[in-house]
Formats: sequence, C-alpha cells, structure tokens
Amino acid sequence: METVNRIIRGHPGFLHVAIGQAGSVAVGAVFWFFIARLLQPDAYGQVNWLISIASFAAAFCVLGWGKTIVTYYPKEGSEELVGGATLIVLVASLAVGIAMGLFFEPLVGLLIVGLSLFSITISYELGRRRYKRFMWISLIAKFMSLPLAVLLYFMFGLPGVLLSYTIPSLIFGILSLKHLSSSNPGMGKAKEKAGFAFKAFGADTTSSATGLLDKILIGGIFGWMMLGLYQLAYQIFAFLGVLPGVMFTYLLPERSAGAKTKEIEVLGLMASIALACSAIILSPVVISWAFPSFAGAVGIVQVMSLGIIPSAIVATRMSELYARGRAGAVLTSYLVALAVEIMGIVVLGNYFGGIGLATSVVLLQTALAAMLLLYAREKV
Repeated sequence: METVNRIIRGHPGFLHVAIGQAGSVAVGAVFWFFIARLLQPDAYGQVNWLISIASFAAAFCVLGWGKTIVTYYPKEGSEELVGGATLIVLVASLAVGIAMGLFFEPLVGLLIVGLSLFSITISYELGRRRYKRFMWISLIAKFMSLPLAVLLYFMFGLPGVLLSYTIPSLIFGILSLKHLSSSNPGMGKAKEKAGFAFKAFGADTTSSATGLLDKILIGGIFGWMMLGLYQLAYQIFAFLGVLPGVMFTYLLPERSAGAKTKEIEVLGLMASIALACSAIILSPVVISWAFPSFAGAVGIVQVMSLGIIPSAIVATRMSELYARGRAGAVLTSYLVALAVEIMGIVVLGNYFGGIGLATSVVLLQTALAAMLLLYAREKV
C-alpha cells in the first residue's frame, strides 16, 4: 500500500485523470444499468445500436485532431493548432450529423455533433495537462445524463434515452467553439500536423470500430435480443476497462512531455489482473440479482472479462507509440485487431453464440496488444 501511495504522490495528475475517467465510466455504467432495468433486452439493444452508430460517426468526424492536440500541445502550446482543429471538426460533424440525422433521426445527428465537439474540449484540457478540469468536465457531463434519463424516458420513451445522452455532450462540446474566437483558427499549424492527424484519424476510426462496430454487426446479424445480452456484458467490460483507459489518458500527455511512467504501468497491469479475476467470480451473483432478465449474459461477462488484461498492455504501448509520433503503427495494429474481431464475430458468433461473441473481444485485445508490443520494440 505504501508503494501505491508513493507512486500516486509522484504522479498527482494521475489521480485527477483516474477520478474523472473512472467516475464518468461508473456513472455511464449506472446509466445503462438503469436503462437495462427499464427495458427488455430487445429494446435495450435497439437504443444501444443507435448510440453506437452515432458514436462511431463522431469518432470519424474528429478526424484524428483530438489525439493530435493531446500529443503536440504539451510540446508546442500552439493555440492556432487547436483553433484550426476545432474548425475542421465543427464542419465535419455538422455535415455528417445532418446526413445521419436525415437517414436515421434528428437526435442521432445532434449526438454526432455533440460527441465530436466534446472530444475536442477534453483533448484540449489533456493537452494543457489541466487534469483537474478534465476530471470535472468528465464527471459533470456523465452525472447530468442520469436525471435526464429518468425524466426524458418517461416523457418520450426510447427517444428520451437518446436525448439524455445528447444534451450533456452538446453543452460541454460547445465550449470548444471558444477556440474559434479566442485564437487564430488558421490552417497553418493544422497543415503542419496533417500527416500525423491523418494517421491518428485512421487509428481513432479503427479503435472506435473495435468498440462500436461489433454492436452494429451483432444487431444486424444476430438481432437486438442477442445485442441486448452482449451489450450488458460489454458495459461491465467497459467498467472494468476504466483502469486501462485511465492509464492511456494519463500516460500520453505525460510521455509527450518526457515524464517517466514505469511504476504507473506496472501498477495498472497488476490491478487489471485483479479486476478480471473478480469479475469472473462475482458476475453470476450480481447479474442474477440485479438483472434477472439478462441471465443469459453471465457466461458472456466471464469470458469477456479476460480481455481486460491485454487491454492494460494496449494502454501502455499505445501511449508510447503516440508520444513517439508513430500513429501509423497504432493504425496498423488496430486494422489487424479489427479484422480479428470481425472474423471472430462472424465465425465464433455463429458457432458458439454469445460465448463466441465474447471470445471475439478477448481475441481483439490480445491481437492488438501483440501488434503494439512488436512496434514498440522497434527502434526508429
């Protein structure tokens, strides 16, 4: 325990990142667990399908500029880069949001715009290493969704769930627009970093695909009932995965600034192993008590939890490669992992049902960790 306290004291910003990201994931999990108590698995799958589509489109609209800001702002402090990135993301999100809103429904379009701009807001705070502000923005945005979900679901049904997810992202996403007036939103710095941003865009898109395309495919191939069971398990996996997420969020700006992070990496890996073991043991009891309609998700949770261990390795090696400017290596790794995931969903899902789908998540994280380890060992 003393060792853990010493490590935390040596990295005070890590605690703020951990609280912000862990808190937002925890509140987000409570949000979805609350919705699972209200809805049957098929309706639960339907609303997750729409949000997954919007989230994937938003990741596309950011075009890699979020990672570019977090990577280069600690080194250069360029407000012009942030202004140019904000302008590009605003135009892209409006165009895609309008198109997707017309194709699906307007709330999907609004969610795309909100999530895209929100990404720039938090990327700027991380780039400035203002971890306490990052923490509060992350927490407040998630906390807002809970009372909104209660109110709007009973007012509008499933569209109310979408709206409760959309409003906080729009409110905090609009904060990013200040960069268009407070700084020069020119394209000079953006052009200089376009190559890195393009590679980061590819990595971001494939990264989002690994976490969102599965739901889109499962809903289309196996139906909303199976998606509902899978999604509940994935929410638990995402909750457990908060630690690897915190590690990456903190390690990237720290490594970009030249700080040493070895102790945080070792501590994070050990904690991830403990979390995976706990989930395997406790999930049968927790799910049967809290979500009796989702009893079929128990085995899915147990298998999927194993993916937390390689995801901790992913966090450390990916932050290292981004800090070294090797976004292309991250992109290639995600492309390989995405191919593994898609094959796993189609083949294992058809043969083994939900257990096969859960196994595809573990295979994805393992393939990604292996590729990133190989690239991290290369001397460039």
